[in-house]
Amino acid sequence: MIIPIQYGKKTIRLDIPDKNLAFDMRANRFPAPESETEEIRRCLARPVGTGRMGALVPKGASVVILGDDRTRMTPQHKIVPVVLNELNAAGVKDAQVRLIIAVGTHRPMTAAEIRLKYGDEVLRRVEVINHDCNDRRNLVDKGVTRRGTRILVSKDFMLSDFRIGIGGVLPHHPVGWSGGAKILLPGVAGQETVCAMHLLGATEQQLGKVVTPCREEMEDFAREAGLDFIVNVVMNERGRIVKAVSGHFIAAHREAVKWGMKVFGVKFRKHADITLSSTYPADYDLTQSDKGLFSAELATRKGGEIILVSPCPEGIAPTHGEEMAKLGGYDDETLWAMLKQNRIHDRFCASECMYLNHIKRNFKATLMMDPVLSNVMGFHYLSASDLPDYVAYRLRLNNRLKIGIIHQSGEILPIPPASGIGSVRRNEIAPREPF
Repeated sequence: MIIPIQYGKKTIRLDIPDKNLAFDMRANRFPAPESETEEIRRCLARPVGTGRMGALVPKGASVVILGDDRTRMTPQHKIVPVVLNELNAAGVKDAQVRLIIAVGTHRPMTAAEIRLKYGDEVLRRVEVINHDCNDRRNLVDKGVTRRGTRILVSKDFMLSDFRIGIGGVLPHHPVGWSGGAKILLPGVAGQETVCAMHLLGATEQQLGKVVTPCREEMEDFAREAGLDFIVNVVMNERGRIVKAVSGHFIAAHREAVKWGMKVFGVKFRKHADITLSSTYPADYDLTQSDKGLFSAELATRKGGEIILVSPCPEGIAPTHGEEMAKLGGYDDETLWAMLKQNRIHDRFCASECMYLNHIKRNFKATLMMDPVLSNVMGFHYLSASDLPDYVAYRLRLNNRLKIGIIHQSGEILPIPPASGIGSVRRNEIAPREPF
């Protein structure tokens, strides 16, 4: 059987006999509504856990909208105009609205990238700016969370009267699922806060869990800073919105996760010996494409091999790559000791290296990005041109070898038989305080 797999914009064709194919995993097929715009309007008319947005926002209010960046596929150009129209109907003019791109610690989006993602209509109607997590002049100190994390958040966000977050809901390591309060933390937080939050996820595999240490921290943060309303969407593998949910940042998020499970929770029967994990189109750099390692972990036998089929054209990470390269060879114990001694400037890098160490401890882990960077980070390396021959070689060595393929793996939650991964229990839906 010839199976195509995406490596960036290039397609690699692999010859894998049916008897050796453990799974060929994609998001579940889920029909999109006839009109994505009508689906967004429907969700705004029926919010979860709050009143309708137009009834909550005062006419004279200054409004800030948080939207995600180029590393997420959320079709902001379709969603934001509908939200603006809803605000207009409530008496809020476009001039009262500012949109902040919640880049977290990612690099800022270029003007061309902003135009492509947000569209000409949004750029005509409202001011759009990138968040800068290192601009101390534009960060407000709001104290600490109950875990002791310092709450540094965008001053532009805090000075607004009404605050809206727009994003997508996907399986996500280490948060469990994206969406909800995640648009605020790490989206428009200070670097110190972002780093502290990520270290909470360095303990164990979190993919697909609904309530995780990172998620709880985000939601505590959102209570303290104030996030009034969210719009979250779930998309199918073709990038079409299949479900939109609006309302309270906890209750609406949990509802969106239920729909996310229908699309991204993919059952399989047998763990693979080798899993080929393609993160296309979310494959800009290693800190984005490594999500495909954690989805592959759930579908690969312990001690097996995971091959991350991603070119990572921007290397390890535009904003973290240099320090991650220095730390890539250290074990967790050393990294924790260095953190306690304040010997790591960018603490986010320590958490990322711990995440990757977890994979390297349990699997043979292979990257298909730059060979020097692959080795610096402690991974094996394989070129794209050699992948078909490598697969054929492994099959010759063991004709019972089971090979699995995951497409768009940064969005997939593999579900083994009899697994409770991703289930939303009643006590996980309720927020800590009444709406």
